[in-house]
Order: sequence, then C-alpha cells, then structure tokens
Amino acid sequence: MIVRAGDVPEGLQPPRPLSLKRFITAEEHSSQISMTWVHIWGHHERVVNATSDRVYYILDGEGTFQVGDGAPMETVSAGDVVYIAHGVPYEFEGHMRYIVMNGPAFTAGSDEVLPPQFSSQTTQGG
Repeated sequence: MIVRAGDVPEGLQPPRPLSLKRFITAEEHSSQISMTWVHIWGHHERVVNATSDRVYYILDGEGTFQVGDGAPMETVSAGDVVYIAHGVPYEFEGHMRYIVMNGPAFTAGSDEVLPPQFSSQTTQGG
C-alpha cells in the first residue's frame, strides 16, 4: 500500500499548537502501528501512554524534549530520533516538523495528560 501525502488531509489539534496528517491509522490500516506527520510551533503538554511505544523522527526545525520524570531537557534537531517506551511520561516544545510512529497504533483517548515538569533545567544536546 502506498499512501500519498496529497491524499491525506491536514488538520489542527486544538488547543495544541500543531497541525498533523495521519498517514497510517488504527481505524483505516492496522492496529499494530500508526504514523503521523506533525508540524508544531509551541509546547506539547506532558503525556503518558500506557499502551504504545513511540518513535519521533525530527525532519526539520529544533525542539526540546524531556523523556521521563526528572530527566534532563534535551535539544533535538533534524535527523534526531526520540524513543519513548510505553508508560514513560514526556513533554516537549519547539518549532519543528516530525514523524511520530506508535506501536501498537495510536488510539484516541490513549494519552493521559499530566501536570507539566518543564523547568529551568539545563538543556543538553544529543
């Protein structure tokens, strides 16, 4: 199966400052994996997903991720990969475009929103 970018509608996800294209979804393709293209221009709240592991591949731009409670904030940019195991809380921000893949596939309502932990910790590069 080939999914063409022009065939996938781009939508907003208020109140998050982002737009997305859901290329591979549980509803239309497979319960085993999902893939979404995202453009973010701000802060994504702290979430945890008890079911899916996630892989973020940064296409362009720059951002800051905090993966895990009390973990350092780390800068990411084009070509970097962020792996988040299921059950690990995280949050991030930046102005970037990325691909996020979930296994098993993302399902609506599976993210639990948590209180933020971003602070003035030192940001580290990868």
